[in-house]
Amino acid sequence: MNRIIALVVVAIVGFAGFALTRQTEEMKTVKVNLPALKAMEYFSDSSKMNAWMVPFTVNPVPFKNNRMIHGEDTLTLTKLSLLQVDFKRSRPEGIFDFSVSVVPDKDSVHQSYFVLTYNTSRWRSMFGKNKFALDAEASLDSLNKYLNNPEKLYGYNIHGELVEDTAFLFASKKIHRSKFAEESKALYDMLIDEAKKRDAGYNGVRIFHFTDGRDSSRTIFASIGITKRLDTKPEERVSFKMMPYQRNLLVIDFNGPYRDLPQAYTALEKYRIDNKLVSMAIPFHKYLDSGYGFPESKVVKMKVYYPVF
Repeated sequence: MNRIIALVVVAIVGFAGFALTRQTEEMKTVKVNLPALKAMEYFSDSSKMNAWMVPFTVNPVPFKNNRMIHGEDTLTLTKLSLLQVDFKRSRPEGIFDFSVSVVPDKDSVHQSYFVLTYNTSRWRSMFGKNKFALDAEASLDSLNKYLNNPEKLYGYNIHGELVEDTAFLFASKKIHRSKFAEESKALYDMLIDEAKKRDAGYNGVRIFHFTDGRDSSRTIFASIGITKRLDTKPEERVSFKMMPYQRNLLVIDFNGPYRDLPQAYTALEKYRIDNKLVSMAIPFHKYLDSGYGFPESKVVKMKVYYPVF
């Protein structure tokens, strides 16, 4: 009888041991406000992985040859497919394999899910996760914050404002790029002079835009804010333009060399596309510093706007 009991105990213990050591799949999911392919594009950018992958965000190291190495810690990208990346993390105490996949939201093409999966023993699942698993889950949360942080994702703190300045006196001119500072100053001088002649009520607002041609040409577009509505004819050198009041603007508060301004425009365009916004008009910048006609080397303070629906 005792032998039978002993065998039963051994069987129970053996079964329990098998059950507790058997591998089980753990999963963690977070939602992001990006289409699946766009989310995957940012997620799989290895040059940015040290911005969100824990613990490699501390003293970030570059991702080279499909791996990041920081001291005794190594993260290796083992497989990259259309909507999934497989990783292996190695330390002296062990190896941990995990995957992150992107799953489209069935109800919205503008949203998707990041799904972290890894295998662990049932006893570990029941009695507490190890550091590898905790870091992988923290990385998923870090990735979610990264993708929802415009400054980290686009390089600028992009936010929204509503149109306040609505009435403008406008002029444009095609110039040689080397004459940018003096020609843009001359264009503003002309606009301000015209506003005075017409008693238009120049209010100090100066907005600007420029586009470069394939050669050395540049077309500059300058506007000044006015307080009165004007009737202008097509053949005049200035024209009156209105901007819809309280419409949406994407905004970057820019403070840097004038020559870096195109980077802000590029960031706004990427943000607009990622968030499925529709362009309402060309982007422009508004001078916050006094004066105008700045050389491209000058550090300037301005707001960069993109009107959108």
